[in-house]
Amino acid sequence: MLHRALVCSLLISLGGCDGASAPDAGSTVDAGSAVDAGSAVDAGSAVDAAPPDAGPVELPLLAVEDLEVAGAFRLPSATFGASDLNYANGVIALGATGETMFIVGHAHQQAVAEFRIPELVQGETLSELNMADPPLQPFVGVLDRVDNPQAISRVTGMWLQDGALLVNGVEYYDAPGDNTHTTLVLRDASDLAGSTVDGYFRLEGRAHASGWFSAVPEAHREALGGAMIAGNSSGLPIISRLSVGPTAFVFAVDDVVGGAEPIPTSPLLDYSLATPLREDLANGGGDNDLWTHLSRAVYGFVVPGTRTYATFGHSGGHGPMGVCYKCVPEGRDAECGGYCSRDPRDYSLMYWFFDVEDLAAVRAGTMAPHEVRPYAHGPFESPFADGRPQMGGGAWDAERGLLYLTMLAADREQGRYANPPVVVAYRLR
Repeated sequence: MLHRALVCSLLISLGGCDGASAPDAGSTVDAGSAVDAGSAVDAGSAVDAAPPDAGPVELPLLAVEDLEVAGAFRLPSATFGASDLNYANGVIALGATGETMFIVGHAHQQAVAEFRIPELVQGETLSELNMADPPLQPFVGVLDRVDNPQAISRVTGMWLQDGALLVNGVEYYDAPGDNTHTTLVLRDASDLAGSTVDGYFRLEGRAHASGWFSAVPEAHREALGGAMIAGNSSGLPIISRLSVGPTAFVFAVDDVVGGAEPIPTSPLLDYSLATPLREDLANGGGDNDLWTHLSRAVYGFVVPGTRTYATFGHSGGHGPMGVCYKCVPEGRDAECGGYCSRDPRDYSLMYWFFDVEDLAAVRAGTMAPHEVRPYAHGPFESPFADGRPQMGGGAWDAERGLLYLTMLAADREQGRYANPPVVVAYRLR
């Protein structure tokens, strides 16, 4: 449990501390009540929830038990513009006020739409949740709006900065591992269909950095060397081009908006096939509960008021039967299409929490990026998840203290072939 000073400071935006009451664990949370979600980064935009006299080393580490479900909402399965949310990618970014959400739809089109976030409901069944209205901006394609010689085909991260939508992507099957230019800027996120699009820009960290974006709280910026993080992980085809574990690269958001060439990135957390987060990716020994061929992190952020870099995603094959490649899982009649768990029940959502002090040590040159290990990891609970649970993306609302995570294919009640994600919001206890 986090100490009282941290809880109070984190609940200020939720209306609770020193006798005032934060929203209880009841039925609804108004996700649109605050004025500014603080998505743009400047010297004071990221929430520093620590007591004023607390230094980074004195901040507590987050425990997974410190997170609780604040509520959830559904998304419609209908087609809007160029795509829909069935078989969705699920990468998200918050709008400028935190009242709307940009989301990537069907995996085939990789198009982006903007929805208004409805009132969150703490329900246990889909029928109890509010359904988002049709989008404020329907789905429009983004990846092929400019010359795309490296065939970038999957959106892996988004971030709103001063009215512009930053987009990271990768080629889904980059066999030679030669993607270098991975980042776009839609100059006017309020006009997705008509906006000028610039890019592709080159991140120094290449595919290791071309995933999620998140802000670094003020308290950690000096130690980590920047105000923004870009991250990614393995879990897509061609593992040799990716980090075999979650990453954290600090960068300057102005370099992306300004189209620097290349965009400098500094690795604080990074792995490779030669130096993975965990050996034995097939879990042949039956004791790998950390990272396998089936692991993928989809979002990471430094939790304000803590010294935790929290990453979230999904995994499988951690049980005694391990991971196989194009085998017939137990009880099934056909081979899986690639890597899969031999036990078809052996899949879960996952979290991996890292100590920011270790990332600072990498910045200081006393540790290598691949030497950092999570201080906590394990299965992550969600009230809404598919039979093979997977996350699509995440976003942190600093103003309201809400962590949004998309649970892919979790809504099977809108039609025979419909399976849009459910968005679940978490808050600190």
